[in-house]
Amino acid sequence: MAWRIWSDLKQRSHRRPNNAADGGRQSRGVALIAVLWLSLLLAVIAGSLIVTTRTELRLSRNLLESARAEALADGGVYLAIPHLLDSDATRLWHADGIEHQVELAAGTLKITVTDATARVDVNAASPELLAGLFRAAGTTPDDADMLAARIVDWRDADDTASPNGAEQADYDSMGADILVGNAPFLTPDEILRVPGMSMALYTRIESAVTVWSGQAGIDPFGASRLVLLALPGIGEADADAMLAARKNAENDQRNWEILTLLPTEARAFLGRGGGRMIYVRAQADTREGGVFIREAVLELQPGANPPFTTYAWRQAMYLAAEPQP
Repeated sequence: MAWRIWSDLKQRSHRRPNNAADGGRQSRGVALIAVLWLSLLLAVIAGSLIVTTRTELRLSRNLLESARAEALADGGVYLAIPHLLDSDATRLWHADGIEHQVELAAGTLKITVTDATARVDVNAASPELLAGLFRAAGTTPDDADMLAARIVDWRDADDTASPNGAEQADYDSMGADILVGNAPFLTPDEILRVPGMSMALYTRIESAVTVWSGQAGIDPFGASRLVLLALPGIGEADADAMLAARKNAENDQRNWEILTLLPTEARAFLGRGGGRMIYVRAQADTREGGVFIREAVLELQPGANPPFTTYAWRQAMYLAAEPQP
């Protein structure tokens, strides 16, 4: 009996260390897994922080370059003003749409100046010229005539609708919640209030319209291709020939022989340029890739202090301006 008790005690004493060793190995395994999961979690957090930091740095850098480009473009507008008023013919800039490129330490400026009379004035242009512009921008003849008539009815003071047009009574009868202006447009984009004028169409004609020329016709010596195509009787070949002749005229941009390239019926819709209302467009490209385009509408006032009055000051989009010859 004593021998049996002693054997049982001996066997139990041998099993305890084995159980303790198994328990230790299990604990170490659990701890190792916990450490691995914690390391993975920390790696994910660290990676997320790195990505977020890089994104914020990139955004900050982009904002900084945009601010630099905007300041540079604003400076480009002010740089153009002395050139437009300079009495020295060698430094004088003309409002002829020719691009002037200026290299600076901060970046590159591309500045163009055009006379407001090189655009179609939506407050003064005839229905024929307005319809011609809309057709040149891709609308159907019927839609072009309708939009032109509605613009004329919108800007006049009476309540009599013109053919294809509409006045307040017409909109009321259609149930349209529209209040007709019966007054000149204050800014070009106000024509978006006219029913039928879409944003897509306005984007195409934005660089071709104005409210600041005060002329029924357009100045052909500074007009863009789209504006030239708005003239009655002119085709694409005529417009291209006119642009080529202007480009080859070098310093004699207002060579009157160029007008012989225009069809006879187009000449009744011409206006006189060389006024004081101008568009200045300054595109700034910084060395680090920032881009900003400023467009200003100014009235030059030689001898005054300051020698100009600002009528519009806005950021222009790439599609807003048509490439100049």
